[in-house]
Amino acid sequence: MADVQVIARSVARKGKEDQLRALLQGMLTPTRAEPGCRLYELYESGSGGRFYFYETWESQAALDQHVATPHFKHLEQSIGELVAEAFEVNILTRILPAATPA
Repeated sequence: MADVQVIARSVARKGKEDQLRALLQGMLTPTRAEPGCRLYELYESGSGGRFYFYETWESQAALDQHVATPHFKHLEQSIGELVAEAFEVNILTRILPAATPA
């Protein structure tokens, strides 16, 4: 079964950058301890206030279990007042190089 790759993006509301960073940082330790989590990293863009999770899960079932955890539910309940845009989650599909003609 192929790994599931995810990039999730959140954009802080003006003046809420530190609060959003702290909320998202709080996801790192419990999520990394979940079964099926292969990689879970948090990044902030150079412009500040834009945060990205880069995630790898061993299966869709593992990702589904993550979404059902108490810490994910807490994130869903707490993030609304901190973001300027809706929290965006993208499940990625790998694109392989095109075959080159012989």
